Amino acid sequence: MEYSLKLNGKQDALWIKNLLISKNPKVSYRKNANNDEFDLGNGLKITLYDNHFPPNHPVASYETMFQEEDFIYEQTISYELKNNQQYEICYKMMYEISFAILESLHVNGIFYHTSGEEMFFYAEGTYTFNITYLELLRTNYEELLEHIEYENFMGS
Repeated sequence: MEYSLKLNGKQDALWIKNLLISKNPKVSYRKNANNDEFDLGNGLKITLYDNHFPPNHPVASYETMFQEEDFIYEQTISYELKNNQQYEICYKMMYEISFAILESLHVNGIFYHTSGEEMFFYAEGTYTFNITYLELLRTNYEELLEHIEYENFMGS
């Protein structure tokens, strides 16, 4: 399964590497020509892609249900969960890492499944959740919600 976090800013690969090592000391890192890859060894792989297109280019935008205009982004952080026995740990880490990145950068971001289902939008310090995924977090990872401001997406 794959998930992505699009940011209207950029997080440094070294910062992410240090964050990942603090959560899982078995991180392997590889810098490629077009991206940075992190393999956590537990079935979670994270890849950073910088968007090199200008903001007015169609490839630099993402159509989202959370706002009327397209979301213009500068970086995509892709999460790949390989089929393994530790998927619950990987899901939790994926959310923790995304929250930490957004809050450290003070930028807007959108998190979604690559099938197109959007999970949450982050802007001005508040998360707006697709109710389905908010319920999933409440059921499985309530402790993650204790330290963030959030609301339900009401739609238009």
